Amino acid sequence: MDIQDFVSVEDAAKILGYVKNSVTLLCRQGKLEGAIRIGHQWLIPRKTIENYEKAPQGFAAIWKRKHEEENEQLAKLEVEVLGSSGEVSKENLEREILSCMKLLVKKISRLEKIIAQEKAKS
Repeated sequence: MDIQDFVSVEDAAKILGYVKNSVTLLCRQGKLEGAIRIGHQWLIPRKTIENYEKAPQGFAAIWKRKHEEENEQLAKLEVEVLGSSGEVSKENLEREILSCMKLLVKKISRLEKIIAQEKAKS
């Protein structure tokens, strides 16, 4: 590779639309493949920057993770309810409904405690 195949942190930040500190952090975390440190400077392969896909930030990232977790839970639930045959088993369905009901009871109980604490504060 030639030196022109690399970009500085400043240039990478401009290309990606990030601040320099964010690019430096990505380098330190090893998330920019091929980034090398020379003294106090990072050099990042131009191809890495061109191919870098930005991950969601802030609330978008939290929402995406939550949505993915919910989808995974639904997929597991579907497999458990349907079983390996792909047909609904009465026992599996009853067990999952009971499990969901227990979870709801726990959440309602927790909410009631929070409400009681808030009332006690005021």
